[in-house]
Amino acid sequence: MYQQSTTNVSKVNPKGEDARPEGKIVYLTFDDGPSEWTGKFLDVLQEHGVKATFFMQGSNLRHKDLQSVVKRAADEGHYIGGHSMTHQYKKLYEEGQFVSEMKDNLALIHDITGTNQHLVRAPYGSVPGLDDTIVRDQIAQEGMKIWDWTIESNDWKLKDQPEQIVENIKKATKVDLEVVLMHEKPQTLQVLPEIIEFYKKEGYRFGVYDDNEHFHMNFQKDHRL
Repeated sequence: MYQQSTTNVSKVNPKGEDARPEGKIVYLTFDDGPSEWTGKFLDVLQEHGVKATFFMQGSNLRHKDLQSVVKRAADEGHYIGGHSMTHQYKKLYEEGQFVSEMKDNLALIHDITGTNQHLVRAPYGSVPGLDDTIVRDQIAQEGMKIWDWTIESNDWKLKDQPEQIVENIKKATKVDLEVVLMHEKPQTLQVLPEIIEFYKKEGYRFGVYDDNEHFHMNFQKDHRL
């Protein structure tokens, strides 16, 4: 099981401050991996010198044939966060399995990569799933952090419209700090170089999540998470 020590908790934003970075910075994030496409995503990111944040699902992490690419992602400097074991709304939110699933999810990531991660992304977003303050109390007590996003690419439903993914991202990019929600889909992979080029031209630098420099990015506006 996932073991959350007091030492590790203290390392997450140790001063209890919001370490929001300054300047124009974009965090490219990819949900629902690992997948048959993960290696190709890593190839593109490596080619362009970009680090990203992946939120990986426990049911996929259990596939032995995908674990080597997860280790590769961590070794190459990408952050691997949790995205639950099942991604099932009923189990996570209606049956109250969110915390236990995330603990198991993070334990799997640790077993595969040797890293001790604290960041998770709530499937379907923290609103309305984490409206219950008792659940958020439990998340905070475990030392977990929650990240949502500022830009929804809608890539998951644009199988035959990859260019629309790019347009969605361009139109939604409005502030200096952006967190882009994407998924490990072939249509996203197809236009990833174009997305990277767009942000480079706009003067953004690419960020990767760091437990030691956490800043809150959740729809609940809960500064503990």
